[in-house]
Amino acid sequence: MASVLITIVGYQNAGDIVECLQSLASAKAEPSFQIFITENGGTVGMDALIGRLDAGDPAWRPTETPPPTTPESVKRSRNYMLVHPDGSEAALVHVAEMKENLGYAGGVNAWLRPLQLVPGWEAVWVLNPDTRPEPDALAELAAYAKARGKGMVGSCIIGIGESDTVFTRGLRWNKLTARTVAIGQGAKSVSDPDPDEIEARLTAPSGASVYVTRELIDSIGLPDERYFLYMEDLEWGERARGMVGYAHRSRVPHKGGTTIGGSKGRAADSELSVYLHMRNVILFVRNRHPFWLPWTLLMQIAHLAVYGAVGAYPNMRVGFMGIAAGLNGELGRPKRFLDLR
Repeated sequence: MASVLITIVGYQNAGDIVECLQSLASAKAEPSFQIFITENGGTVGMDALIGRLDAGDPAWRPTETPPPTTPESVKRSRNYMLVHPDGSEAALVHVAEMKENLGYAGGVNAWLRPLQLVPGWEAVWVLNPDTRPEPDALAELAAYAKARGKGMVGSCIIGIGESDTVFTRGLRWNKLTARTVAIGQGAKSVSDPDPDEIEARLTAPSGASVYVTRELIDSIGLPDERYFLYMEDLEWGERARGMVGYAHRSRVPHKGGTTIGGSKGRAADSELSVYLHMRNVILFVRNRHPFWLPWTLLMQIAHLAVYGAVGAYPNMRVGFMGIAAGLNGELGRPKRFLDLR
């Protein structure tokens, strides 16, 4: 069994997953890793992903080697061997189509829950499918966790083609603005920051790249599936308080917002992303900071006014629906938006 499990959750974005795997094929050999992919996009998503993986890319080849365990909700599965550019075998890749859309945390947990019963591995690296990790990204995460005694470590997230500028060094929850703040956004990435200063501000790593030791998972549990999408990374980090770190030399380029759209400005945000973000902020504050709920509600309404200011009235409307859903205790899949067949 490899020492690190890499989990990737996709939703009908085969191109992103293929490019992520191409990057991982060049990763350093140590620590050893094994890749577990969840396809949440049903038959359409799985067919597209298999089609790309079976197209003859030299970065991998089909294999009959099965995974050490199988998710309960799997519908179809395929196995591949990732191949390093020098021709050596790099890592096993296991792809599973889910019977329904489990959301992001649910997709991660679909593999991690049964893998918790499998001995031999030491940590999990949760990666967004639209990331392109640099070759030493995983090695730097593992080294930092060991050197600093941290159980949850994030990477330096940069934009694709923007290697000199930091997109985020991690996340901080701001109670006054009821918003998640990207630490270090816009800073130059060439020099190492003071790790103590960064960690004093961190609530959680960016969900694009989260390295978590098995020991910490055994202590705090898996990501919370009730959020479905958004805020689960922040909530997971809060449970790991005091154990969260930032490995600046682990560099992970990231596209952002490629699954449901949520990174191109207020007017371009998808209705689903607005709804889930508004709902899940209410859920997060109710669970983690209940004293701040009245203030958070006021701030959420103020944030929605910005959609009106840019003429994004449908997003303003669904934002209010999301707030109402959060106050009414809606959890998991937002049925009004998703086809659950």
